[in-house]
Amino acid sequence: MRPILILTLLAASVTPVPAQQTTAAKDIDSEPDFIFIQEIGMWKALQSHDLGAFASLLLPDYIEVEKTIQTREQLMANLNTCTIVSFKLRNHQTRMLSADAAVIAYSGSSEITCGESHIASNYNATTTWVRRGGKWLVQLHTEIPIKP
Repeated sequence: MRPILILTLLAASVTPVPAQQTTAAKDIDSEPDFIFIQEIGMWKALQSHDLGAFASLLLPDYIEVEKTIQTREQLMANLNTCTIVSFKLRNHQTRMLSADAAVIAYSGSSEITCGESHIASNYNATTTWVRRGGKWLVQLHTEIPIKP
């Protein structure tokens, strides 16, 4: 290589980028994909039957709406006898309601065992996540069965 070419390449590598080309890093914990990752983590905690990890994602005044309406305490009591064998989340959409609130909607399917019962279901679901004290937590979860 010729010395002039080497000096040109070296100068280009240390030349500062003009201010108009720089961008600030995104706040990763308020991006829609982060919310979806949190949702998957919630389901994985259930699948591994890590009820402590699952409960830590729910706000104290959490509500679940399915066939019945359950509080956090009622849901946790029911989960003691159930295990998620498998789950699949499809076609998720996330809407940021504010910097501290998001709703995720998706179609899901799961296989659950509760005692001797084995239940397979397909549903549409929504989960409302809110940021409290810098941590994203679930306020509300709904599931509506999809008829075959």
